[in-house]
Amino acid sequence: MSIITNPADAVVFAPDLTRQSDRSRAPWVLPDDKKLAVSVLLHAPSYQDDVPSGSLKPTTMQGGVGRETSEPRHGQVARLSQWDFGLTAGIWRLLDIAERRGVPVAVALDAAGVRQMPGLARIAAERADEIVVRGQAANVIIGTGMDEAAERAYISDARTAVESATGRRATGWFGPERGQTASTTALLREEGFAWFGDWPVDERPVILSGRSAGLVALPHALETEDMFSLYTRGLAFGDYERSLEDSIDQLIADAVLVGARSLGLSWFGWVLGQACFAGVAERTLARLAAHPDVLLATPSEIAALTT
Repeated sequence: MSIITNPADAVVFAPDLTRQSDRSRAPWVLPDDKKLAVSVLLHAPSYQDDVPSGSLKPTTMQGGVGRETSEPRHGQVARLSQWDFGLTAGIWRLLDIAERRGVPVAVALDAAGVRQMPGLARIAAERADEIVVRGQAANVIIGTGMDEAAERAYISDARTAVESATGRRATGWFGPERGQTASTTALLREEGFAWFGDWPVDERPVILSGRSAGLVALPHALETEDMFSLYTRGLAFGDYERSLEDSIDQLIADAVLVGARSLGLSWFGWVLGQACFAGVAERTLARLAAHPDVLLATPSEIAALTT
């Protein structure tokens, strides 16, 4: 495995710095002195049984009976059906919950999904407060094996497909499996994206510099992502719900010391959209909607508060 060298103009983050290092930046201030900005991103990724020749695939992939994590293979019906559940039932259950609670949501769609299921794109465009581009497919990713021209074409094609199918302008990006190369952020900026959600990075949005100047990294923590916590970590759903509650409480408490915080909730239709998990989404969104210190907004609205 080769070591990735950061470009000379990259903004480098040191995760071992003390919390006091946040004081070196001016505090982030939200409208009405809110302490926590929360955006909800609902993922509707399509899992492809036949991956196009030459595409990069993840070496591991969640989903399927027995928490299957092997490399995607042809004919894995259990895995395919679980991901498809997110598109036919799970994503709509989560949208229903958000609408009942008055919470704005963004929906992330990929090129393969909108081409194969035009109804998915149409209905998502009607109901989502924001449309986000999620690459080519759940298991067709960006990675260091791609040259810059191929990556630029991947990004451009994905955006064109999603915008054409939905009739909506998309300014946000979330890569499948959070895959990136050293050129990704610059290419996203060149393609006209305003924000991306792949980096956990911080507890407030970060504006990039260099070739990526102006692009906002909008953090979506792994620990509050349903797929990572419930499948990768194998957390019990009661423990996951408590981790969401504790995260909200801690971020609001931290805001008193270091300025407003940001929480990007990253939820998948095939995970939290399952009937057995949906109550977690219902109770979490109800709590957020009722909290006087929380600003609920779309990812693009939160990114705009950073620029």
